[in-house]
Amino acid sequence: MSDRLLCLRIFLCCLLLAGGIIVHVRATRADEKPKPADIIAKHLDAIGSAEARSALHATQFKGTCSVVVKQGGAGQVDGQIMMVSQGNQNLIRMTFDSPDYPFEEFKYDGKKYTGSQIHPGRRTPVGSFFNLNDILFKEGLVGGVLSSSWPLLNVQEKNPRLEYGGTKKIDGQDLIALKYVPRKGSDLKITLYFDAQNFHHLRTEYQATIYASDQRKIAGGGGKMPDVQNQQAANARIEAYEEFADFKAEGGLTLPHSYNFHLAIQSETSPAIVDWQVKLTSFVMNPQIDASVFSSN
Repeated sequence: MSDRLLCLRIFLCCLLLAGGIIVHVRATRADEKPKPADIIAKHLDAIGSAEARSALHATQFKGTCSVVVKQGGAGQVDGQIMMVSQGNQNLIRMTFDSPDYPFEEFKYDGKKYTGSQIHPGRRTPVGSFFNLNDILFKEGLVGGVLSSSWPLLNVQEKNPRLEYGGTKKIDGQDLIALKYVPRKGSDLKITLYFDAQNFHHLRTEYQATIYASDQRKIAGGGGKMPDVQNQQAANARIEAYEEFADFKAEGGLTLPHSYNFHLAIQSETSPAIVDWQVKLTSFVMNPQIDASVFSSN
């Protein structure tokens, strides 16, 4: 065999070996799961620069809202919404021109959660859901990036357990899932979803099973809102989600201007489906806020 032919064979073998190594490396990288810290870092960049985020201490957003009952009742009530946050404190208040459903209010003063009753001793199913799962306000999850208490702005303080949850296509859009477990735990299965391209937070899902013996805790009713009976023959499945859309620049940050909250109670005797539909039109950054607005007193 000539020296030239031997060198050629050696060269081809090296090419094949190198190609195999490259393919293996690429396959390994493709199989690697994104780290929660990397997802959060990209999400924070999508909100705004570190300087803009650190400058935000309080917010006051206003807009229009509609509450639509699709099951367990019927009807739609339109009104106004105000979302206020300061540090770990937050407030959501909706007001309606309806004697049966005059307002809905949820607030957390940094220590205690308080939810409104539309009539003495009676809450709506949404109010009962938050009352049963006040951890969502204590964690700052409700309202997503529309609240200064959004936990991903300060993961070290909240210290939740986070786990990459794969990808999911919702409404034709590829989303990255991040499983969220509060440090003190929760009966809810909580999953955050981010746009796979720009890492905006687009959705949060909450899921739980309420057993028959515990269903008195989600009793609601009043007006045209669905009434969840105290006694149930079977377990109820609770599924809720928040959706965020129409992202635009506000005060150096990119924030959603459309916010929807959906609650579905799947039950043999008292099913209910309720939707909030919110359009925000006024954004005030770092307003002067009296801490008493968050208090239950």
